[in-house]
Amino acid sequence: MVEATAVKSWTPAGIVRRFQALIHAPEDILLTLRIAHFMWRIPKQLERESLPGVLDRIRRDNREREADTNTQIERIARLRRPWFGLPSLRGHDTCYIRALTLYRFLGVGDRELRIHFVVEPRSADRLRGHAWVSVDGAIQEEPPELELEGRTRGLYTHPPGA
Repeated sequence: MVEATAVKSWTPAGIVRRFQALIHAPEDILLTLRIAHFMWRIPKQLERESLPGVLDRIRRDNREREADTNTQIERIARLRRPWFGLPSLRGHDTCYIRALTLYRFLGVGDRELRIHFVVEPRSADRLRGHAWVSVDGAIQEEPPELELEGRTRGLYTHPPGA
């Protein structure tokens, strides 16, 4: 008997198992395709347009609204994860793309949704950047490297002010 975890190749059984793990409801199919399209095009948009302009447009896009923010975050992460395995998106698996995707698709209603960008000085000539999303000031989907209290300098938060 073959274990479920052993069936990972492009066999019909492996494809069906991965599909079942990814798609929990029919509407997940459209959302995962929208997420993939967003992840594929956002780097080019950021090359052509200013970060505040892109974020303003993202903010105006329609978002689904669910009662539970954690459920939404888990769903977005689940539907986003497989796309990072494609050769054309493999290099996109960064905290920036994860945060931008969450910022785009997370629906929080009247709650305060913000995206944060910071830099961490590594040495005199080297910086490392980080990004994450917050809802009502609470960090969501915290990057593992965010244990940087006091070691980072805020670069930009959107929307500014607030």
